[in-house]
Amino acid sequence: MSQNSQIAKNTLFLYIRMVLIMGVSLYTSRVILAALGETDFGIYSVVGGMALMFAFFSSSLSNATQRFLNIAQGKNDREEANRVFALSQTAFFLLSLCVLLFAEVIGLWFIYNKLVIPIERLDAALWVFHATVISLFFTINGIVFNSVLVARENFRIYAYIGVFEAFAKLAIAVVLSLTDVDRLKLYASLYVAMTVLVQIFYAGYCVRKYEECRIRRYWNRKLFVELSSFIGWNTLGTAVWTLNAQGIEVLINIFFGLSVNAARAISSQVEGGLGQVNLGFITAVKPQVVKTYAVQQYAEFKRLLFDSTRHSFILMWFMGLLVIQNRDFILKLWLVNPPQGTADFVLWAVIALLVNAFTFPIWNAIQAIGKLGRYSIVSNGIYLLVFPISFIAFYLKAPAVAFLLITSIIRVVQVLGGLLVLKRYLYFPLGEYVKSVLIPIFQISLFSIGACLLVRNVFSEPWLLMSFDLIVLALVIAIVGLSKEERIFLLSKLKIVKRRKL
Repeated sequence: MSQNSQIAKNTLFLYIRMVLIMGVSLYTSRVILAALGETDFGIYSVVGGMALMFAFFSSSLSNATQRFLNIAQGKNDREEANRVFALSQTAFFLLSLCVLLFAEVIGLWFIYNKLVIPIERLDAALWVFHATVISLFFTINGIVFNSVLVARENFRIYAYIGVFEAFAKLAIAVVLSLTDVDRLKLYASLYVAMTVLVQIFYAGYCVRKYEECRIRRYWNRKLFVELSSFIGWNTLGTAVWTLNAQGIEVLINIFFGLSVNAARAISSQVEGGLGQVNLGFITAVKPQVVKTYAVQQYAEFKRLLFDSTRHSFILMWFMGLLVIQNRDFILKLWLVNPPQGTADFVLWAVIALLVNAFTFPIWNAIQAIGKLGRYSIVSNGIYLLVFPISFIAFYLKAPAVAFLLITSIIRVVQVLGGLLVLKRYLYFPLGEYVKSVLIPIFQISLFSIGACLLVRNVFSEPWLLMSFDLIVLALVIAIVGLSKEERIFLLSKLKIVKRRKL
């Protein structure tokens, strides 16, 4: 199977998963918001998010394991793959115990002394915190099995489990709406039960399916040092991201209160749903990026970098502009009565996501190369500025949404810094990046904004506006955003799908 076909297949599974999950999750959020109310919804957002801060290194563990498994599989060395698996499993278990202990000590102190929570809901907030910490323990231990699935490019199972999770969350929401017990406690309890069940399934499936998933005690100092070095630089990035994401949730709680936390939580769900557009594609491309570099196909590696950046933005732009143009209508349709200020949060969250679309392909390339140190210092040093600048802005009475504008500006600087670092390891003129990536993106943005504005001069009915926005964006992207070869490839795949249906 060719690279393009494999990426297309992987992306298809991930996007089927994404569409189903987004559809169910949108309705689920509506039911949960109605069942919990703004106060409890805000509590779950800030307390649950704070607990997640203690697992900031989890994605680092996943990235490191995936990379070393991909390299082993590129060499077709099953024994090396098993050594990576076994060592990772041991390390993750020890880390999960540390997280459990650290979170319970530090987290409880912070809840009691810093967060703004009504005294009558403190007991429920503590329940949410403990439940989230327990789910973290199982999630961290399940990372190694998830990494195997990604390295094996088995995205079908991801799709199935993702859909199961979505409908399980819907079932939880329905249960909440039908009961009179403390709904916040019940929600947290059912959520952790679902998480544990999913992680047990992943473990069972991988152990049964893949030979490298032989559970055994194994220790190799050299391999551990290599993994630790990679994890360490990854952790720096995820720690900064966690500080900016969950840390600002805490700042919002301190400066603005739970009602604003609720509005931000809704926009975070929109952000997370749209972020899956990016993540799904980037996850599908990543194994090919790593394998291409591992076999020293540098020209193909560079092509994948440029194409994945352009496609990453296109996918985000397609959904993002649709949401920006119709956010008031979507929020009212979705939630009926969204928390005040949600539309502003959604607008700037989407803008931040559009800028962020440029960072993931660069990070994929850096991880494939394995030279994380310089990039991590430059990129994360820049991104670290979001939290202190946001704190100063809040202190100076700026609105809560200001941090997303700050995030977008700093992300632009981060992308420029990342490109300059990448050039040290992969030679390419910046003019080539401009020609292959930025000019097509500028053309897509210009034509689609113009077309959507024209639609608004013709129609006023919200449903018609959104429908024509969808059609116009699809046509602009197909005509302007894709190369001739990409259009031919896409049409060929569509013809295959059509023939199979017939």
